[in-house]
Amino acid sequence: MKRLDEEQEVIKLAAGLKVDWQQNAVKNIIKLCHTKISSWLKGRTPIKTIQELEGLVCEKLNLVFEEIWSDEDLSRVIKKYAGLGEKVFGTLRTHFDEETFATLLERRNINGTSKDRYVAVVDCRGEKGLRRFFTRWHEIAHLLTLQGQLELPLHRSATGKTPTERLMDAIAGEIGFYEPLFTPILVREVAIDKKLTFATVERIRKEFCPEASFQATLNACVQKLNYAALVMEFGLAYKKGEQRQLQSMQQELIPTKAPSAKLRVLNAVPNKLAAGTSLKVHRNMQVPTSSVIYKLFFEASSDTNNEASGSEWLGLWRHSDGKSLADIRVHVEARRTPHSIIALMF
Repeated sequence: MKRLDEEQEVIKLAAGLKVDWQQNAVKNIIKLCHTKISSWLKGRTPIKTIQELEGLVCEKLNLVFEEIWSDEDLSRVIKKYAGLGEKVFGTLRTHFDEETFATLLERRNINGTSKDRYVAVVDCRGEKGLRRFFTRWHEIAHLLTLQGQLELPLHRSATGKTPTERLMDAIAGEIGFYEPLFTPILVREVAIDKKLTFATVERIRKEFCPEASFQATLNACVQKLNYAALVMEFGLAYKKGEQRQLQSMQQELIPTKAPSAKLRVLNAVPNKLAAGTSLKVHRNMQVPTSSVIYKLFFEASSDTNNEASGSEWLGLWRHSDGKSLADIRVHVEARRTPHSIIALMF
C-alpha cells in the first residue's frame, strides 16, 4: 500500500486546498484544518471540552448530525427531511450496510441563513454505536476539507477505504482528540502509571470523552506519546501464497489439503517517534508461540481473561524466510476483542 502522501487523490485534494502537496501533503492538510479551528476559537470564551469544540465546529460548518439507533429512527429521519422537500433522503435505506457507518448529504431546499446545510446521518445500530464519536469527527473532516459543493453523498466504511477516506480518518484522529484539550490529560495520567497501559487509556477516555471508543482513544494516546510505541491488531489469517492457494482450490476437481490460518499481524501502526527505530512489526507476520499475544488468543479463558501484559524479546518474531526482528526487549499490553487481539508495544 502506498504512503498516503503519495496517493493521487490526496495530492489532488492538497493542491485544491492550496497547501504544499509535494512534501508532507497529509501533514499540511491537517495543519490547514487546525488553522481553521484556531481562527474560530479566537475571541471566544475558552473551550473546555471536546463536546463544546464539536458544537462550535458544526455551527461554523452548518452541519447537523442525525443518529440512527433503530430502524424507527431511520424512518423518522427520512420522513423529516422528505417533508422539508429533500428528495435524496428518500434513498437513505440503501446507504447503509454492515460496513457503512455514516453518510453525509447536502440539503438543496434551504436559504442562505440555514444552519443545517449539511446533514451527517450516523448509523449507531448494534456495535456501530461504539464508533459514533470517531464517525462524527470523520464527517466533520470531510467538510473541513470540502471544495465547492458536496457532489455526492459520502459514506464512511470500515473496509475497502479509498485514500480520501483514510485521510479523513487521519484528520478525525487528530482533531477529534484536539491536542490542547487531550494532551494535558494524557501527560498527567501517563505520569501516574510511569507508562501507558490499557488502564491508563481507559481513565483518559472516561475523562476526555466517555463516548469515544477505547480503540480510538488508544490510537490517539499512542500518536501523542513522548516515546516510541506501536498499536497492533492480530487475528487468524493466511500468507499471500496461502490465499492464492485457497482461491485456486475452488477450481480443483480433486481437492487438496487446505492451509490453516495462523495468528498474524493484521495491522501495525507506529507513532512518529517509532519511525526509524528498531521497534517495528510487519503486517502479516506470524505471532510466536512465546508471545503474550499468542497466549492470550489461544490459551487464556475468554470467560475470565480478556487482558494480558508482559515483556518479551522482539527477536523471537520471525519472517517466513527465517529472518528475525531486532533483538530488543519490549513491553506488550494485549486485550481480547470479539474478533481479534488489540495490542500496545513499546
